[in-house]
Amino acid sequence: MEAKYSITAEMTIRPYQASDFSGCIRAFEGNHPEFFADHEKAEFQDLLSSLSESNNEPVFYYVVETEDQIAACAGFYFPDNQPATAGLVWGMVAREFHRKGIGKQLLTFRLNKIQELRPGASVILDTTQLSFPFFEKLGFRVTQITKDFYAPGLDRYDMILTPPVVPI
Repeated sequence: MEAKYSITAEMTIRPYQASDFSGCIRAFEGNHPEFFADHEKAEFQDLLSSLSESNNEPVFYYVVETEDQIAACAGFYFPDNQPATAGLVWGMVAREFHRKGIGKQLLTFRLNKIQELRPGASVILDTTQLSFPFFEKLGFRVTQITKDFYAPGLDRYDMILTPPVVPI
């Protein structure tokens, strides 16, 4: 099993385990309805239910744990039809941990893990108008906007982070 990665002495990133299910659902519920549409809860529950404790492909999913509670969760996958790409999935920080740098730490962890497993991969994601500025500040650019995609008032922002070109 993959080792834990410490953010601070009290906070670690580690692979998702089935026992994290309720903590991840609490994180989702704390961000609903502002960041997630009603129908997305069932989709998120389905993803969590499908994850194995060994965290094997197709989705690699992680939690940030502090004081025996889930502060954040997020994952990534490698699309079968796009060998030079990785996709981010279901990233969220529990409401009480917003604006503490945890989301940035977890995103950086995922981006480093992606480059470790698939060097040079571009990273894609979809998010809402509420969260896209966070990703934009970290180098992602918007490729498409779809109005009211998730629900009325929740637009979809497709984004990409392309790896820097290293001169030869």
